[in-house]
Amino acid sequence: MRCRTPLTTWRVATFNIRHGQGPDSRVDLARTAREIRQLDADVIGLQEVDQGFGPRSAHEDQPARLAAMLGMRVCFGAALDLPPPLAGAPRRRYGLALLTRHTILAHTLHLLPVPPDDAPPPEPRGMLHARVRCAGGQELDVLVTHLDNASTMHRTAQVQGILRRTRDLEGPAVLMGDMNAGPTAPELAALATAGWRDTACNASRDGGDPLRPSLSQRIGAAMAWLRTRGGATHPARFPLRRIDSLWISGDIENGPPVVAPRGASDHRPVSVTLCTPPTDTPGDRSGNRADRRPQRDGLD
Repeated sequence: MRCRTPLTTWRVATFNIRHGQGPDSRVDLARTAREIRQLDADVIGLQEVDQGFGPRSAHEDQPARLAAMLGMRVCFGAALDLPPPLAGAPRRRYGLALLTRHTILAHTLHLLPVPPDDAPPPEPRGMLHARVRCAGGQELDVLVTHLDNASTMHRTAQVQGILRRTRDLEGPAVLMGDMNAGPTAPELAALATAGWRDTACNASRDGGDPLRPSLSQRIGAAMAWLRTRGGATHPARFPLRRIDSLWISGDIENGPPVVAPRGASDHRPVSVTLCTPPTDTPGDRSGNRADRRPQRDGLD
């Protein structure tokens, strides 16, 4: 791959943190923060995040605390939003978060649909859409999701919901999350049909800084790939399935994804370096995109 210059690189990652609970059954958000820091990513999508959800995570505002520990900006979207246990207490919220070193211009949570002939799942599913701007002025649409874990029919409907919400996007975009299905599963086929590209299959390896890895980096990536049985991410102890993935669309290229070593969660995080070409200045573009930007919602 030959990247054009000037270019912008984005190190992005996806991680299902299991509300900070490790294999020792302890919730330790500081441990989770250390694992996120080791990814060295500047945009990280998180799944299974609690915000005042209940005793299991000490009623903690996990998005805000992770942002404080990592020195990053954050937005949060609650797929599950329950009344407080006591009058005057915060609502019990659980869902998706995005951490970034860059500026979050706007963000919103879209609930994903349920098949018309099926009962709603116990856990609603959503897609957190954020628009991020780096210091150089380039912007990236970031979509974080967590699809249903039990029903192929539900995942199929949820993918269709994602496509309806993203069909008018212009410019580079990345969709990341716990898909609860491998990238070649039938329910995810519509993503490829719509032009989304799985970064594991789309990786550019034939040149162009900064996505051209050194020999030692290529060897390290190959070893990591073998250790995780072809990039598998779940279960973390001995991964068998590649259900955590990153997809891209638009004028954007990527290097090979890297699956992190086993940590505290039941998933292994995945990170990848993206490369986007120059764009118009934000001022020139804002008038054309204002109606397509996500709305502000949640934390910032």
